Amino acid sequence: MKEDTLERLAEEEHVQWCKWSGVLSQELSSLLKIIEKHDVDLSDEEQLFVLNVKDRLDRWDKLMIPYSDLPEDEKEKDRVYARKILEIIKH
Repeated sequence: MKEDTLERLAEEEHVQWCKWSGVLSQELSSLLKIIEKHDVDLSDEEQLFVLNVKDRLDRWDKLMIPYSDLPEDEKEKDRVYARKILEIIKH
């Protein structure tokens, strides 16, 4: 397997993840704005859920950058999926 092929597939995986998470982030952000706007009374469990969603959105926002700018550990997550694609293609 050529290393450049793996990196190209990993980069493409990152691009598709950015598109998917970008759409989901917009929808979740809109939902959070509705909750805040209407001052919805949330249970403790629901408040924890909202905090987890906000945390996830913050983490995702930091990763919506070009593949080349990702830290190595994040690139490796994309390489995992790239290797899966290469395995499928081999068989």
